[in-house]
Amino acid sequence: MFDGTKIRDLRTAQNLSLKALAEKSGVSVSMISQIERRTTDPTLTTLYKLCKGLDVSISSLLENDEQSTYIIRKEERKTLTFPQSPSKYELLTPITEGTIEMIMIHLEPGKESEQLVEHSGEECGLVLKGQMTVVLGDKEYILNEGDSIRFKSTIPHRFFNHSNETALSVWAMTGRVL
Repeated sequence: MFDGTKIRDLRTAQNLSLKALAEKSGVSVSMISQIERRTTDPTLTTLYKLCKGLDVSISSLLENDEQSTYIIRKEERKTLTFPQSPSKYELLTPITEGTIEMIMIHLEPGKESEQLVEHSGEECGLVLKGQMTVVLGDKEYILNEGDSIRFKSTIPHRFFNHSNETALSVWAMTGRVL
């Protein structure tokens, strides 16, 4: 279960009421309250919205990073999964340093992210295995193994995998998204 008390702590540290955070994030007061009380887990899209409203990255909600600020060993990677999300995210960069982050996404066959998301910064991705479709606004781009893409993260985007094998991709993003 996601630790919603971290959302509450950030909200109260910024002197935001539930209503104020709801207005800034576009997430309902009742949903924020449920997340903070740990009675429900946020979807990845909801978490993006809350982090945008709090002006923090998703990784800032994780425990303190005790890893090197330079090297992340394969066996030391932090993994993020979210309920109702078709993906597993492996953090490839330290979560407390820098303005660029790299993640590895494992997208299971037949799965897709639920909604378009947007945030500050830029992203680029490389498909290492399988196939995935990236939706940018109202356009879809099919990426096969070895294909790459780059776009401004302010363009609403999402991805899906309609193939029969897990898609594996590596992404670099500015602006500390996760």
